[in-house]
Amino acid sequence: MHPAVTNPFNAPLLRSAAAVTLAAAAIAGPATARVADRGPAPARGPEAAALAQARTPDDWSWGPDRVGGWASDRILVKLLPGARIERAADGTWRVVGPDGHRLADAERALVAAGARQITSAGTVVPADHERAHALGLDRWVEVSLPAGSDAPRIAARWMDVGAAAWQIAEPVGIGGIAADAPLPNDPLFGEQYALRNIGQVIGGVAGESGADIRALAAWHLSVGSPETIVAVLDSGVDAHAAFADRMVPGWNVPAGNANTGNQCIDHGTHVAGTIAAAGDDGQGVAGVAWRARIMPVTVLQGCSGTTAWLADGIVWATDRGARVLNASLQYSVENQYLRDAIAYAMSRGAVVVAAAGNTGTAGLAVPARWPETVAVASIDWLDVPSGSSAVGAGLDVAAPGVGILSTAGLTGHSTKSGTSMAAPFVSGTIALMHAVAPSIAPRDLVPYLVQSCEDIHSPGFDDRTGHGRIDAGAAVRLVRALRGTADLSGDGTVDGIDLGMVLSGWGACGVACSADLNDDGIVNGIDLGVVLGNWGVTGGE
Repeated sequence: MHPAVTNPFNAPLLRSAAAVTLAAAAIAGPATARVADRGPAPARGPEAAALAQARTPDDWSWGPDRVGGWASDRILVKLLPGARIERAADGTWRVVGPDGHRLADAERALVAAGARQITSAGTVVPADHERAHALGLDRWVEVSLPAGSDAPRIAARWMDVGAAAWQIAEPVGIGGIAADAPLPNDPLFGEQYALRNIGQVIGGVAGESGADIRALAAWHLSVGSPETIVAVLDSGVDAHAAFADRMVPGWNVPAGNANTGNQCIDHGTHVAGTIAAAGDDGQGVAGVAWRARIMPVTVLQGCSGTTAWLADGIVWATDRGARVLNASLQYSVENQYLRDAIAYAMSRGAVVVAAAGNTGTAGLAVPARWPETVAVASIDWLDVPSGSSAVGAGLDVAAPGVGILSTAGLTGHSTKSGTSMAAPFVSGTIALMHAVAPSIAPRDLVPYLVQSCEDIHSPGFDDRTGHGRIDAGAAVRLVRALRGTADLSGDGTVDGIDLGMVLSGWGACGVACSADLNDDGIVNGIDLGVVLGNWGVTGGE
């Protein structure tokens, strides 16, 4: 008999390579699989119809073993504390509840579904076992089924008969890149209207001057810090010259190795460039946070992947110091395993920034629809919401996402559109905010990001742009005030370190002028007076 799976993170991983290839979908409700039973019954098909043959990211539709749908050959189960599932050497199943009694109905349900094997759901062991245990991450298991099974209906059935043994039964979602077709390339900063819009002509149409994220205003105070690690949860990131020297080791979740190079049309590389391409270096483009470090975490196989892989990537990145996590991805069905992983990241102070999805009016994609993430809509150079950007009450903010120029390959550049391209502007802005206020967890910076947005669509909150277009300049200044303007080092006390920063920055200053406390472009006696006037003050002003 195989050992009972009561603590999956300590159990051996029995998943085969073929099983990983087929890993898949999720439910449409966080605590029950019943709502996943929608639409016509999915057609059954051979194993060849699995993830390896999933369609392109633009082919977004509900169904088995396809992008936008779910995997037919597995179900995720979150056991109740103390419950366990065992399989004897003769193949019979034993489901034991927390009280130690066998649950015959649950056992019959496993047999009726043709359940084959049980393994731990996670491929990554969280470093903080106590937090993971409190969230129940160590109670998730994966039950393999015959390929072509109707996983949503089976999960719904299991919720009815297995409530005494498991908390949740759900399929796993298959999603992919949230990006539209690329536009013509142009490597000049003057074409990066998202950072500085002076009415440039984009696609033959003159832009709206000022319809940008006010990067120049933010850069006057900060261009980021190497202490801030931004995880790019994507299809891989090439070591582009614009940020290669600031990449930290990453992980390829589907492959189980450290090969994190690009696998899908430079998508992840483009995202990483928007976040952290070096600026003011006379080459290519500028990112938002020039000094932030990039952690590439591959959660797709080619251009598609599963919610379980994204969940594992979030845990892996969080455990290794990433506190800003960019997910320019879209899935169509919810998955509590993924939501638990996001909760784990939040519990450690991290924030997950998610593309709203390129679903138009069909509603926000997963995970952007959840309040635990920062959901980002796409707007163009006229401050107009893009037609493909998802609409919904769960939106938080908007950022430019049409005709965005960024990095590609090892030295090149390309232009892309989609909410995938909007999300990294938000991740980069949070990285700038964290550089100015390092004592504040990125998770706790989000309210100030939202507060500093510029309303651009319907007055107040709306379901096309959320709270408005992000304003990096205003956001950085807001958290500087929260931190305490004179506390330049962000260590909570105005002291000799801050005095030294004023003296070392003395004189005219244009970029990364943290000591220019009155924003007049010069570090002088006025700024010195602010520091001395607040000497010994602790906390924000």
